[in-house]
Amino acid sequence: MLKLSGRHFFVSNIFLFFLIFWASMTLNAQNYIIHKVEKGQTLRDIAKIYQVAPSDIIRVNSELNSGNDLKPGQKLLIPNNEILNQKKDTIVLADRVIDYKYHTVGENETLFSLSKRYHSKIEDIVKLNQVEGYDIKLGQILIIPIFADKNAPKQIDTSKYTFYIVQPKQGKWRVAYDHGITMDELERLNPEIKNETLKVGQKLVVPKFITTKEPVRDTEHYYYHDVQPKETLYSLSKQYNVSIEQIKAANPDLLAEGLKFGQTIKIPKKTAGNQDDFDKKIDDLTVIPHHNSEKKDSLNNNQAISKPIKINLLDSMQLDKNYRVAVLLPFKLRDLKPNHENYCQNLTANKILNYYSGIKLAIDSLKQLGLKVHYDVFDTQASPYVTGKILEITDLSDYDFVIGPVKKDNIDKVAHFLEFDNTPIAVHNYKGDNKYRNLIVTTSRNNDLSHHMIQYIKENAAGKVVDIIYDPRKKALADTLEVQLGLPVIKIAGKKTKKGYSIYANDIKNAINKNKENFVILLSDDDSFIFTVLSTLNSLNKNHNITLFTLNDKKLYEDAANDRMNIFLANLNYHFPAKMQRVINPVFAKVYKKRYKTMPDFTAVNGFDTTFDLLVRAANADNLFEGLQKIGRTAQTSKVYLYRHSPKTGFKNQGSVILKITSGLQLHIVE
Repeated sequence: MLKLSGRHFFVSNIFLFFLIFWASMTLNAQNYIIHKVEKGQTLRDIAKIYQVAPSDIIRVNSELNSGNDLKPGQKLLIPNNEILNQKKDTIVLADRVIDYKYHTVGENETLFSLSKRYHSKIEDIVKLNQVEGYDIKLGQILIIPIFADKNAPKQIDTSKYTFYIVQPKQGKWRVAYDHGITMDELERLNPEIKNETLKVGQKLVVPKFITTKEPVRDTEHYYYHDVQPKETLYSLSKQYNVSIEQIKAANPDLLAEGLKFGQTIKIPKKTAGNQDDFDKKIDDLTVIPHHNSEKKDSLNNNQAISKPIKINLLDSMQLDKNYRVAVLLPFKLRDLKPNHENYCQNLTANKILNYYSGIKLAIDSLKQLGLKVHYDVFDTQASPYVTGKILEITDLSDYDFVIGPVKKDNIDKVAHFLEFDNTPIAVHNYKGDNKYRNLIVTTSRNNDLSHHMIQYIKENAAGKVVDIIYDPRKKALADTLEVQLGLPVIKIAGKKTKKGYSIYANDIKNAINKNKENFVILLSDDDSFIFTVLSTLNSLNKNHNITLFTLNDKKLYEDAANDRMNIFLANLNYHFPAKMQRVINPVFAKVYKKRYKTMPDFTAVNGFDTTFDLLVRAANADNLFEGLQKIGRTAQTSKVYLYRHSPKTGFKNQGSVILKITSGLQLHIVE
């Protein structure tokens, strides 16, 4: 008798599992044909070849749901015509069969569990798929009959309802919102979508917009305007020289339904005294940050690229569209106990709440400018399990984009889940190795800061002497930097001592040029080494022209408790790159304090700037992905955004600023 060890038994079972899985897939392979798309072929052409309906091909090739064009060489799964004929014959199963779904049998699934999931009878599934002995296998593809809700109307009342065709990137919420009903009402009218996501081209029952008798017009105080194609609230506000808020106040229905072609709206006529009061109200409520976008403008193929042109993106937002945002953050509110003695302190110290306060203020500020934004907030509790449950019960593909989560594992889970639907997910930072084409990383990396500073030095080093001072641990970095600069440089190396790292003051003195300006780049993380270099350079600065540079934004070079060190840096005209400005915009701080009764920190600033920038980009394009690609460098209250795109890894912000410390110990933006 052959006795297997634990390892052999495990391997044998794995082999047996794959053998059974392959066999089950082979048994079902007869139900399908694999077709390789030829150049110029359309879905209708292929359906005609195999005598099937285009909708049947779409059902088993989910990548077609997004409306993608067919590509030559693309492989499609074509349902066998005999199987489809069986399907058509089985309509007699019940009067309420309205559709069929293809289901791949998962682990531990049974006919009983499938019948409960799809509200179908076991006998109907068996008959439809010719299942022998009521035995289904892992990986087997079944056709499941979908039944209508008993309470759903079989025929629509055309005086109250009409049909609507689902457009690309539309989810249940979008369709319901555009037709003035809730998602529950939409599912009640269309029971077949209750547990399903919408598909492009799907026909839905929706309410008709019922017109009522036109009221008496007040021509003394209002103009009456019939909305034309492509007109927006912004264009109307410019045409009649009134604010968007005044138009919305005169037409309350716009808040729920938005501007529609053929609609008649009231435009307030200006009267003496009312404009000043309104402008004051808006000034009190609205945040207007730096919102310019810089684009490169090339004159022709033979001319060099000119200076960047600046565009005010707030003037070109599409105000007639509705935007929906999901916020997934680890608030951990269940850990904050109201009766605890440190409750208020813990609440105000919660960085995630500070970040969210910035998000909320950004959305509310854009609403003041006429942008229609709805957002939902989910507490992930920093738990992969809770995050999974959110994905399970919420269709996040209905949203224009998702902000968060924070933890790497949760980012992986959400990004992977939404990648198929091509739904953008924006995160502050991501340190994982996985690649997601829908991932947006909103904070620049250290390498981007270094690259920005190197470019700045190269562009401004003409006629200067470039010195690189480094401790022994940074030798490889110093050698690489010399190559990247492509300039003549003088390298000054430190030495290792028993107490750490140091450098001879004479080595620095001999390298600094008296007759030219010196660009000195310091590469070190060692406190004693840095202090020696700074004190030496400061003593030389009386008779020499020295500008000090570093390649990162580590606060090690700034010491809030040591004014002497800071004075050294100011005397040396210290330049460094940063992910954001180190000074909070005073206008933003004023509005934030008025709203939340406290001063903002940089976490709140980050939440505001990132959300504001994402929404403005989305509102200047057909979708957020397009806005990230076609819009160049943008500057908000403190952060700069310049996104680099990779088809496999999504979008990464590489925007940064270069700051310097002036003689008054003030930070100044250089670039």
